Amino acid sequence: MEKIKIQIPKKSDYISTLRLTTSSIASKIGFDIDALEDIKMLISEVCIFLIKNFKDDKNPIELKYILQNDKISISILDTNIKEINYDIEDMSIMIIKSLADDVLIKNNEINITKNKLI
Repeated sequence: MEKIKIQIPKKSDYISTLRLTTSSIASKIGFDIDALEDIKMLISEVCIFLIKNFKDDKNPIELKYILQNDKISISILDTNIKEINYDIEDMSIMIIKSLADDVLIKNNEINITKNKLI
């Protein structure tokens, strides 16, 4: 198991950087091209959700990756807020839940897991 941590400014300018970085990390452990596209979309939607719903951007967004042979878990933490109040009907949340194998939203953090198909 490997762990990676990244912090970026809370700005939409950095979403493409996160997408490429996340795709590269997931590729390293053997995700196929379709799963990589899903993972990139997940990262985009989580960041868009945080940027659009929580305007405070003084502190960065922090991503923690946990890499295992059969899955990748990503924790996305908005260090600007204490608790996420989200609407289950939000389009970004629906996309996230449809693409991830597991989603946990708690306090100011969104945790997603994507399993490799065997």
